[in-house]
Amino acid sequence: MYPVILAEDEELTRRAIIATVDWEARGFTLTGAAKDGGEALSLILETRPTLVVTDIRMPVLDGISLIRKVREELSEEDRPRFIVLTAHGDFDYARQAVKLDVEDYLLKPLDDEELDASLEKVKAKLDRKAREGILETLSGADPALLSLGSGDAPAGGDPADAYAARAVEEIARCYAGDLTVEDVAERLGISAGYLARVFRKKTGKTFFDYLTFTRMRQAMEMLLDPAARIQEVAEAVGYADQRNFSQRFRQVVGCTPTEFRHGRSGAGN
Repeated sequence: MYPVILAEDEELTRRAIIATVDWEARGFTLTGAAKDGGEALSLILETRPTLVVTDIRMPVLDGISLIRKVREELSEEDRPRFIVLTAHGDFDYARQAVKLDVEDYLLKPLDDEELDASLEKVKAKLDRKAREGILETLSGADPALLSLGSGDAPAGGDPADAYAARAVEEIARCYAGDLTVEDVAERLGISAGYLARVFRKKTGKTFFDYLTFTRMRQAMEMLLDPAARIQEVAEAVGYADQRNFSQRFRQVVGCTPTEFRHGRSGAGN
């Protein structure tokens, strides 16, 4: 769940939003509510929420000043996203909010369905960012492989580099099949034991671990397509048994394929 702070100085409005929004159903947890901008700033700096729903007109700090203060105090990585609540006469504020790259601004009196739609839109962005972050992390998790190059080792170089690089190429080409270190070693004309040793030395991973890593990275990319069924993804990356695939996926990624698809891996669950 993504943590949220609500900042609203009108007590009745604040209580109504807290009571009527099904935060958990939208993928959020309301972790705090502030009655003015100063209190909201303290809560944001203390708890580092993912989202802030804030009124424009508040005592101490108005909504625009609050956003600017947060941008000054927190790095881009730590800054929450903002949904701004405005009255009909606050269009100048609204224009400033747009310039500050807020996620949405909603007119008061607040329509519950509009807020729900706005929360869903923000969650979709957060989920996508979380999934992309995992993909980026795993894609860059094997820097040793990037230096291996491809093809034969240069004259005078270590032939182990070429064997490891060619094994990586074989995994990239045949990961969906029933691939073993013995298969690749036979294609390279060397013993399986020798290939296993040089592969681990050069990459920091066993052959099996790297094969699994490659399969799961491909599976994550496929799972970003909502039309792809999990069983189909499992088979496409070399697993006839969906249960075995899900277990391996959880070991590598830290969540199940279903949780990954819905962004839970990056939502603090």
